[in-house]
Amino acid sequence: GFQEMEGDYVQTAFWDLDALFVPQDHPAREMQDTFYLENPSKQKIDDKKVYEAVKATHENGGDTGSKGWGYTFSKKESEQLMLRTHTTVLSAQTLDLIKKGKKQLPGKYFAVGKIFRNEELDWKHLFEFTQVEGIVVDPNADFSHLLGYLELFFQKIGYEKVRVRPGHFPYTEPSVEVDGWHPVKKEWVELGGAGLFRPEVTKTLIGKEVPVLAWGLGMERSISEYFAITDIRDLYNHDLKELRTMKKWVK
Repeated sequence: GFQEMEGDYVQTAFWDLDALFVPQDHPAREMQDTFYLENPSKQKIDDKKVYEAVKATHENGGDTGSKGWGYTFSKKESEQLMLRTHTTVLSAQTLDLIKKGKKQLPGKYFAVGKIFRNEELDWKHLFEFTQVEGIVVDPNADFSHLLGYLELFFQKIGYEKVRVRPGHFPYTEPSVEVDGWHPVKKEWVELGGAGLFRPEVTKTLIGKEVPVLAWGLGMERSISEYFAITDIRDLYNHDLKELRTMKKWVK
């Protein structure tokens, strides 16, 4: 089975972004996309060994066989404190724990938790929402296994029409995006992303190149069809009558 991953809402940019090979000049790091803390605004990276490994991977690829991003890695940027932008930060920390012998290899891990993004609110966007994260760390895993996990997962939560299309994320290759058909809005709604972690992530954090299947999705969007919700902001209203009459989650 899957073991649960847990962690804090507040993380350093090092773990939330750098460890996942997101370049330090990536647009997602801008203040219009990410919530940074003012006080305290930074935290030192205690593990010097993993810091140096991630730094080398960004600058020249380290020992991953990659060329890296080819810039001078900024410690100041790494130490910034932020509200986590995805639960994938927990996956990165879990890979580091595998290297240290504190987590199992092979292993399956999951997380369900709040994440925060500076989004403009509308019927399908929130600035605070719940992400479901899963990783499978297994020398025998491949892309076909990932597609199987995705198909089974979305069937279980009620989506009959699901499509997988090519995507791009800095930390996975190949990458896919998963869409579900919204029968009321009559359009495809992005539910999440998935892929295999790049060697720049796995080799840097685990110490060797091991296939890691990874996926993450927004829970609010994913359950909206089951509850016939056309505006995900309604999930957080205070209408007691509606809450009492809403059907229970049974699958």
